[in-house]
Amino acid sequence: MKDNPVKCAHPPCLCVVTESKEFCSEYCSAAGKDEVEISCDCGHPGCGLLQSPIADKSPSTTAA
Repeated sequence: MKDNPVKCAHPPCLCVVTESKEFCSEYCSAAGKDEVEISCDCGHPGCGLLQSPIADKSPSTTAA
């Protein structure tokens, strides 16, 4: 039987794992399902705030 890809159980993580795994890394496993973070730091390419499309946009500034 072929494994179907599913999202890592750590909420901010964007990684895909097979159904035989719950987490993509030891980092995510240690953080768990209930850890509240703004981004994931598992180190996989394409995952985490610094590697997301949001990080490519410059912060908006407003004149006072």
